Amino acid sequence: MNEGLKVTYLYHDLDLIEVRVTARNERFQGSADVYVGTDGLLEAVSALQGFPKDRSDKREIVFGAAGPKFAGGSVRLEFYCKDLAGHAAFRAVIEDDYAQQELTQSATVFVDFDPASLDQFLIELQEVEREHRGSASLIARVL
Repeated sequence: MNEGLKVTYLYHDLDLIEVRVTARNERFQGSADVYVGTDGLLEAVSALQGFPKDRSDKREIVFGAAGPKFAGGSVRLEFYCKDLAGHAAFRAVIEDDYAQQELTQSATVFVDFDPASLDQFLIELQEVEREHRGSASLIARVL
């Protein structure tokens, strides 16, 4: 996987879709298989459309649920502008499934990206939800 964010379809039933979310930069990577309610990916698309409106714009998306009381992992994505010029970035806080353990693995990954890449990612994310196959990729900005 290139640096950035990738959401890959794994499974679905009437109530949910399971996806693997991977975030990677030049030094760190994290991945978790998470459960998202039906239309949850479409809700994420709606929440992220038009980002960033201005340099103070911040958005947050959560896939799955954190903690040992929930099945699957969790991913919290915080989208923000990292400077006064409005350069876009996201922070991914990833927690793996506890799988009957007291502790689990986790990672925090920061990635810079171009807003045009986000537009393409949102189109692909809609396709993952509607077609129940494939993946969506948000490619990191080359510095």
